[in-house]
Amino acid sequence: MGSQSALSVTDKRRGRPRDESATEFLRDFPALLALGRLPVPILAVDDAGEISFANEAFAAMVGYSSEDLATMTAQSLVLCIAPADSGVVAVLREHASSVIRLFHADGWTMPALLSDSVLIRDGEKLAVVAFTDLTEIAWDRSPDDGLLPG
Repeated sequence: MGSQSALSVTDKRRGRPRDESATEFLRDFPALLALGRLPVPILAVDDAGEISFANEAFAAMVGYSSEDLATMTAQSLVLCIAPADSGVVAVLREHASSVIRLFHADGWTMPALLSDSVLIRDGEKLAVVAFTDLTEIAWDRSPDDGLLPG
């Protein structure tokens, strides 16, 4: 099979017209598909704390299945969001670029660096955030370090 035939098969598989540029293709690429494939833990929650999306990397980090996460709330996963708090998006924005603690499925809390939301419009009712697991870094520090899982 020649290189032109392989290209045709690839274009057909992706549903991409042969004359479409990469930029045009990216403009129409589904965001959830891209977020789902990222190796970075991603979580999307609405202002009430309902989980709208969690990718496999996030599920693996916190030890829950995707099915379990679909029935949970941000308040049950993120320590800085107390059940009495209102406005989950505002709380996540307040803690952006900070080390927070996540509840792991095994019952302990884990340190994680919280990103700012990729959605930055004023009054946004959805936060899409990324996490960096700091557990391994915490274990490399002294045993008295407050970052250690607990």
